[in-house]
Amino acid sequence: MNPTPNQLTPVRILLKVFFVSFFVLLNLFSLQKLYADRVVSSQQLVENLYSELVATSLKELTTDQQQGELKKLFQKYVDVAIIARAVLGKGWRAANSDQRKRFIYAFETYVSNKYGRQFSEFKGTKLEIVKSRDTLTKAGVLVSTEVVVPGNTPLKVVWQVSDGSGSLKLVDLRVEGISMLSTERQEFRSKLKKFNGSIDDLIIAISYK
Repeated sequence: MNPTPNQLTPVRILLKVFFVSFFVLLNLFSLQKLYADRVVSSQQLVENLYSELVATSLKELTTDQQQGELKKLFQKYVDVAIIARAVLGKGWRAANSDQRKRFIYAFETYVSNKYGRQFSEFKGTKLEIVKSRDTLTKAGVLVSTEVVVPGNTPLKVVWQVSDGSGSLKLVDLRVEGISMLSTERQEFRSKLKKFNGSIDDLIIAISYK
């Protein structure tokens, strides 16, 4: 008597188990490769960004030119939109689409002006990657490094790289355990409170810093 389609012989059962296991292992291998590639790409992004920061620090630039160069690097390597949204916090949810666009642009200008004056600090420094870890979440990859400063103790810097917006970009920087994202969030929370929650007033204020 021939087995019906619903009847599985021991051989068919073994074959089914084999193929299921094969595809599970194949998927696991693909995921491991994806995560490994993401770590390598994140490390490369950090190295490229740092190289450009050092190269720019060696140029003879005016303050305005330094700020302009930093703005270009932000656009290339940093997920300004995600950071701006995180910094604004509750204010982001209350803002309309036009306010959000204007805030992102103003925030990019603000941080470029704020940190553009610090380019000289990169002169003579060297970046060394210590280790990297993929969080396997939207938080992305944490690239732990040491910034070697001649005559001083190396700075421990962790670069958080995420592909939350579709491509790998820097979303936070922790220097000696202090998160720049958290620092900016606290600062903007105070600014927004000062303007009684007015996004428009906040945008105007940071646009001229």
